[in-house]
Amino acid sequence: MKTKTYDQPVVKTTVFFEKQLLYEIDQSNPFPTRKEFLVKACRNYLQEVKRKQIDHDLALACAEAQKEDLVVNEEWDPITLEGWK
Repeated sequence: MKTKTYDQPVVKTTVFFEKQLLYEIDQSNPFPTRKEFLVKACRNYLQEVKRKQIDHDLALACAEAQKEDLVVNEEWDPITLEGWK
């Protein structure tokens, strides 16, 4: 399985994992190295977090627009219904 190459500088870091988690990663890892697995997992998780933030922002914007629509409707309802009485 070929992974996408990114032209970014690499920074060495130290991370502590539970022994069981590393064992599970090693058992299921489809990549040649553990590093590739962890990079892919981190990118996928970041993508999910960003998507959730976009969804949250969109929900807030829709709720705000709905409030504005209700105010506008309240202004127009009497005018629209004027001829129907």
